[in-house]
Amino acid sequence: MATAAPKAGVTHARPKPGTDKKDGKNKGPVYASEFGSHAAMVNAELKVAESKQDAANPWQILTDERGNYATRTSRMDSGMADPNRYADQPAREKVVKELTTA
Repeated sequence: MATAAPKAGVTHARPKPGTDKKDGKNKGPVYASEFGSHAAMVNAELKVAESKQDAANPWQILTDERGNYATRTSRMDSGMADPNRYADQPAREKVVKELTTA
């Protein structure tokens, strides 16, 4: 019994951020990795409230293609996926809201 080969040009892999070229133009940001957090993603406009900050492992607010999210400094540039980045959107928004309000 032979199996059918996939159609040419069809891929089931998730595209990398910024590689959507529907009209030939690269739209959207390009990040160093698909799931990791990096220092270049830090949002300078949003700051974590001093009362919510941890001196041993401080929080940072970062921005990716899906919006803002909060993560610990130890997660940035670690070479590993950051679960805070690929969390569901409502969870990301809730944590950012909690950390930025005094």
